Amino acid sequence: MLWRGRKATGPRAESRAGTGAEITPETGGQPEPARDEDDKTPMTASIAYKGKTIYDLPVSRSPDIPSVFFMSVHKSGSTLMNNMIRAACEMLEYEFVDIQSHFFNTGISDADIPADTSAIFKPQGYVYSGFRYFPNQYEIPCLNDCPLIVLVRDPRDAVVSQYFSLSQSHPMPGKDADDKLYRHMEEQRKKTLGSDINEFALREVGSFVKKLETYSELLKTHPKARLFQYEEIIYMKKKWIMSMLNFLEWQMKPGQPMSLANRFNVVPKQEDASKHIRQVHPQNYMTKLSPETIAEINRKYSATLLRYNYI
Repeated sequence: MLWRGRKATGPRAESRAGTGAEITPETGGQPEPARDEDDKTPMTASIAYKGKTIYDLPVSRSPDIPSVFFMSVHKSGSTLMNNMIRAACEMLEYEFVDIQSHFFNTGISDADIPADTSAIFKPQGYVYSGFRYFPNQYEIPCLNDCPLIVLVRDPRDAVVSQYFSLSQSHPMPGKDADDKLYRHMEEQRKKTLGSDINEFALREVGSFVKKLETYSELLKTHPKARLFQYEEIIYMKKKWIMSMLNFLEWQMKPGQPMSLANRFNVVPKQEDASKHIRQVHPQNYMTKLSPETIAEINRKYSATLLRYNYI
């Protein structure tokens, strides 16, 4: 059975039952049900894939807060940030939405993500996280109306981490929707295992650089965005949490920021390639890649590396 988010309960949920209001690829969407003018709760929305509903946006537990977006890049502290924000939302009783992970766990490839995903993005009431790249399969209509936090990492470290992740530790996607993404991941793992790490880095680092460039353009024009570096969330968790809370004007109870920081303060004592958290220290690429590979990456992508102060 496909997960559809936290189920709505109570009078509002009952009043929507049986309306048949569902977004489909064929129609591009149906009008939202009517609501009272003084009802500030954001309307929920659905996402369909191949004519089947695969996700229902839950009713927000905190409908009056401005929605927030957390974005990152694969192997750049994205899972750590995602888990920390999920835990923070539970403390604050904010509605956490990670639609990209839902697609992965359902088995929907990036190329097949429905355009009607746009319907789940509301300007109030939700914390949207789990983005490992800026999506181009759908629009985010309220993005410029909401605070945005972006977390990045040196692409040379990220591509090394990706090599070990794809070859050994990355979890496989689900197959509820279909098995295309699963088969693609199997092929990626086989291809990675057959590649030298230097060959892999030269082939794949460009995709990380492209994501950083996309974020660079976004950050230039976004009215309320904050850029964080991987090292901040790894080495200064409490400071990162406090900076994030102050930026978003979120109010936690005394002791909660430290509790959150301690909960996720995981630093492996030694490298273990079989673990998702293989090692966390920056500049690992210097011991894994050849001087020739590093020099080629630095030459080809110097503009981006300079822009983010990596060289």
